[in-house]
Amino acid sequence: MSTRCEMIEETLNKLSTERLGVPHSTLFSAARYSLLAKAKRLRPLLTLAVTESFGGNIEAALHPACALELIHTYSLIHDDLPCMDDDDLRRGVATLHKVYGEGHAVLTGDYLLTLAFEVLAKSPLLTAEQKLDLITILSQRAGGDGMVGGQVVDMLSEGKEVDFETLTFIHSHKTGALISAALEFGGIIANASKEDRALLKKIGYEIGLSFQIIDDILDVKGNEKEIGKPIHSDQDNNKSTSITLLGIENAEALADKLLSSSKGHCKMLSTSSPYIEEILQKLIHRKF
Repeated sequence: MSTRCEMIEETLNKLSTERLGVPHSTLFSAARYSLLAKAKRLRPLLTLAVTESFGGNIEAALHPACALELIHTYSLIHDDLPCMDDDDLRRGVATLHKVYGEGHAVLTGDYLLTLAFEVLAKSPLLTAEQKLDLITILSQRAGGDGMVGGQVVDMLSEGKEVDFETLTFIHSHKTGALISAALEFGGIIANASKEDRALLKKIGYEIGLSFQIIDDILDVKGNEKEIGKPIHSDQDNNKSTSITLLGIENAEALADKLLSSSKGHCKMLSTSSPYIEEILQKLIHRKF
């Protein structure tokens, strides 16, 4: 996994080069500030794991995998803005808008979003059909019926008591959709069957919901230094979470149940998937 992480970091570094000597050079500096900060890179790792499990070309998967990280980073930049979660810290360092200003942070997020689709369109070693499939999946999972839609419902739910069905909608769209895309990407790149791709999509949504439940738990029980931002922020902002709706013990049990279900679906794939299951385990059994 460490070797794969090194490949991802090297690719992200190449995709986000400095542009010194141009009037808008700070845009690229700001992008690198957020994109190259210490991170788990779980979404690109999932894409590489699926590609490898199905016998695909890892080199062909690198650019699409990093496109997912560009989208994820843009979403974090926008999440941290004063008009959203208004966070001052991300991964233990000052959030982008605290360093570069709010307007610059908005535009940097916009840049990373559009760069992701450019990266997919120009990805080497992929057919035109594969590129089209990847662009379609990413636009769906990151768009109005995916991540952005989940963020809207999350924003509309602030300060309100919501039921678990609404919370599940938020988590599955805001978090699960992009994790699902990461798994689906690997299937597309490795030319997996429709049946396998359907299972990968299901695994993504299950593990995405479980991942967000663990986030809720860490906001209550986590270590602030390890998480890299203040804990109890959900409580301070009067947000409904899996903890407020289910209690910690039931939330932990549900996260484990979803992890077990996703591993069960991994066993149904047409290929063995120990590397995928290892990353799923790390997604849920984590301290930050």
